[in-house]
Amino acid sequence: MTKRERLVEFYKRLSLAPTAKDHDEAFTLIETILNAVEDELSGIPYDLAASQTDGRLYPPSPMFVRKVPGHPTVLRYRQRGHSTLIGQNGAIEIRIAETNEMIFSKHGADEKGVFS
Repeated sequence: MTKRERLVEFYKRLSLAPTAKDHDEAFTLIETILNAVEDELSGIPYDLAASQTDGRLYPPSPMFVRKVPGHPTVLRYRQRGHSTLIGQNGAIEIRIAETNEMIFSKHGADEKGVFS
């Protein structure tokens, strides 16, 4: 499958998964689902050292976490072409880095969004 097709599958599985109740649960949900999709559909073994060139999709890394100014309950994980935002309430948003266009959104268990 292409990266695009695997991303579609990731978003589908993430949207169908139970909502997270906090940041850590949301982070784990993203990590678990993305790694499962890649393990099943990419044919590329997990190798963080090769992440820039191997063609596999990798979950956000705590090494690239940033605070969001004016939103103390939101953390932003910067990745190659996008940012993953996770709220303290378990809500998730994925945005294109260059344009800030939202490409995925999932409420937290409190039924509120990342910035709610």
